[in-house]
Amino acid sequence: MSQIIKIALTGGPCAGKSTAVSFLKAELEHLGAEVFCLDETATSLMKSGKTPENMGSYEFHSLLFKTQLEGERRLQALAEKSTAEKCVIICDRGLMDSRAYVSDAEFFDYAKKNGFTENQILCEYDAVFHLVTAANGAEEHYQTKNNEIRSEDIEKARELDQRLLSVWTGTPHLRVIDNSTDFDGKLSRLLKETLAVAGIPEPLEIERKFLIAYPDINILNSLPACKRVPLSQTYLTTPDEGRFRVRKRGEGEGAVFIKTVKKKISEIRRIETEERISEKEYESYISVKEYCQGTIAKDRYCIVWNNSYFELDVFPFWDKLALLEIELLNENQDFVLPDFVTVIKEVTYDKRFRNKTLAVTYCKSW
Repeated sequence: MSQIIKIALTGGPCAGKSTAVSFLKAELEHLGAEVFCLDETATSLMKSGKTPENMGSYEFHSLLFKTQLEGERRLQALAEKSTAEKCVIICDRGLMDSRAYVSDAEFFDYAKKNGFTENQILCEYDAVFHLVTAANGAEEHYQTKNNEIRSEDIEKARELDQRLLSVWTGTPHLRVIDNSTDFDGKLSRLLKETLAVAGIPEPLEIERKFLIAYPDINILNSLPACKRVPLSQTYLTTPDEGRFRVRKRGEGEGAVFIKTVKKKISEIRRIETEERISEKEYESYISVKEYCQGTIAKDRYCIVWNNSYFELDVFPFWDKLALLEIELLNENQDFVLPDFVTVIKEVTYDKRFRNKTLAVTYCKSW
């Protein structure tokens, strides 16, 4: 059975998404993956005569969501029949994009009608790549004449770009591809991120971790791109599967369950594979007490700052400390830590601050 990776490209107007889809398809196929692409659904609807103006905003975006979902499921079905080792589904925009154009109440209404909560949508994709509009950093290249349905001026394009980034914040693997290089460089950075997610040549996880002073939650909540995600993760060792982790992401009916296996290469590099599991499978895993090494609960604040994606974890057993992580493409990648946190020290190589160690040290084992 093929490994299927689904990614969504998002971002403001004139970000290069359509070109990026074609570019990624060619590069990934050259590397042996089978690629399925979903064109931008809003453009297809508008070209057929369906617009927010003649349908009404809610009706249009409700139809957009449903049509997008049908398209993604159709490609998923095709990928499941593939005999290729790896299949990549590339979506020009994802299900969350329409939230930037309607009220929260309207979005949650038609999402619920299609069987989704916000957390479930955010977990639908293995990665979301936000391509920043040319209106922010490459203004000389911003134009509307090459897209018949694009009408935003530069300021509106920037505002829309920020709204899209905000609604996608909280998805497990979000990356911002800005305009700090020319467009060829932008595509090159996008390809590197895509290959890392697709596990070509292998699914590496490279993280840096920092012990920080307990953050000001009010500051976090005021950030334009920050979302709190409750997590509970249990570490297990079973006779058949060895060591692994199961995670509950979110709460209530919107919770998503994930199984993760990591293979250590070095203190900073690991091969990581993840798969979605059902709630029943999750409950079955954590119900066998002798297999469970420990469980840890935390609130994760997913933050986009300075075009980097940080995960800030606060724990119920700490009121003065927290942890901040950033995932990188390589050990030497440059980054700048947020200016609203107080860093105590880097703990990337300190085993005491690994989640499994914290689970055993501070939390009750099953």
